[in-house]
Amino acid sequence: MALFKKLYSGADYQLHIKYSDCLNVVFVACLYGIGMPILFPIAAVTLYMQWICERITVAFFVKMPPAMDDSLSTNALDKLKYAPLLLLFNAFWMMGNL
Repeated sequence: MALFKKLYSGADYQLHIKYSDCLNVVFVACLYGIGMPILFPIAAVTLYMQWICERITVAFFVKMPPAMDDSLSTNALDKLKYAPLLLLFNAFWMMGNL
């Protein structure tokens, strides 16, 4: 019975990789978005598509995620508050060099 569960239960859910993907998209859009404004809609579509794919993946292909505390979410939100600051500093530098 254990072999059956091991074969058909699905892969483990790697939540930290999903957070790093979202943070990467947000920070790249904020860093280079003033120079290439098309990055903002691309980032929005990318985050939306990641959300849809994650919903499907969690519903059908992976094991139930383990119960975790909110430390990973809090850490990601703490990092995200620096993205607008990065946007402002880089926008000031990019627009000043025109």
